[in-house]
Amino acid sequence: MWPKRCLVIAPVLVYVMVVTTLGMTTLLPSCGSSTSVATTVPTSTPITLVGARICTQPPSIVPELVGGLCTQLTTAQIPLGVANAQFVAQGTFSSNGVITVQSISDTATWFVNNSLLRSDGGGFFTSGQVAGCTCITAASGTVVSPPVLVGVGRSVLGCTPCPQSPP
Repeated sequence: MWPKRCLVIAPVLVYVMVVTTLGMTTLLPSCGSSTSVATTVPTSTPITLVGARICTQPPSIVPELVGGLCTQLTTAQIPLGVANAQFVAQGTFSSNGVITVQSISDTATWFVNNSLLRSDGGGFFTSGQVAGCTCITAASGTVVSPPVLVGVGRSVLGCTPCPQSPP
């Protein structure tokens, strides 16, 4: 009886010892033999948002595209009483040294520093009937875009510059 138990227990103990010793490995038994081949389990590199910018149009139709990046706005103007004034938030992502960009407009949180504009979500804004200056930013997690100074019903000349976003 003991020799039969050893045929079952010994391979299980060897398996447990090898897995414990090698850490993150998978054992692949060879067909017809008692040996095993250990291979490492591939690890994935996280995709990390490393930057955000605000543009005027979706990247696919932005004429100033260079390498897929839209040009960060510094100022913009919106007439009074406009609904659906659109801005686009573009995120820069890094994964294992590879940089990619894509729109994050729908998932970003949009901020306006006063009541001259109302964020309708997704990068859309509605202006009221009062002229003035405001600043908008887009954020995703801890990544915040540089601010855009917006003249609502007026030029941005004479407006107080926007405070810089946190790094």
